[in-house]
Amino acid sequence: MSFVHRLPTFEQRRGIKAFIQIRRDILRYARSFPPGAERNQRRQIALSLRALFKNKDWLNAHTWEGAKVLTDRPSPSQVK
Repeated sequence: MSFVHRLPTFEQRRGIKAFIQIRRDILRYARSFPPGAERNQRRQIALSLRALFKNKDWLNAHTWEGAKVLTDRPSPSQVK
C-alpha cells in the first residue's frame, strides 16, 4: 500500500474589497451572455455572494477583517 504525501491545505483569506470585486466581475461577465441559463447561473452566483456578505459568521471566517475581529476578542479565560 502506498501513501501519498500531501501538503497541508490552508484556507486563503481575502479582504472584503476583493470579494466585492469578484462579485462585480461575475455580474459583468453574466451581462456578456444573452438571456438564458448561463446568464442566470452567473447572476445566481453573484446573489449568493451578496447573501454571504450579510452573514457575519462567514465574513469572520473568510476575510482578513473578520480575522482581526476574532483575534481582538478576549479569550474566555480572560473574561470574568
